[in-house]
Amino acid sequence: MGNTTAAAFDPKPKYLGEVITCLATAEILAGQWVSYDATGVSRYVSPGTTSLGSPVGVALHTQSTVGGPVAVASNGSVVLSYVDQDDGTADAGDYMAISTVAGFVKVMDGAVAAHNSEGAGIFPCGQILEDLAATEKKYVRVLTGPIWTAQS
Repeated sequence: MGNTTAAAFDPKPKYLGEVITCLATAEILAGQWVSYDATGVSRYVSPGTTSLGSPVGVALHTQSTVGGPVAVASNGSVVLSYVDQDDGTADAGDYMAISTVAGFVKVMDGAVAAHNSEGAGIFPCGQILEDLAATEKKYVRVLTGPIWTAQS
């Protein structure tokens, strides 16, 4: 299955951990993963892609006004998320990373998650809680801190 274009949807939180108020630098749709801009301007986020900075979490509502506030479900939250997995399946417990598709996450290869060796711009951001067969919405636990260790 090819990549899907994100559309606004209710992320149906099962649990809200940290909720952070950020500011939009572009239109953000409800349910999209957001990341700091590559330049790292304080609290400014855009729909996450591998070309941006580190992930913050999942937008809880749509914000179409640049500079407008957007509530973001962050660490500890369990939210419904678009998962881009067009090259195989994933199992519950697999770690997630920001995808090349704006606002989506993808499954991180477990063998490389420990060293972040998937390349530049691959930011770990959560853990999938349900098995995955194709690009679809699944529940993800938001974990935006680094999950890898230094390579020796």
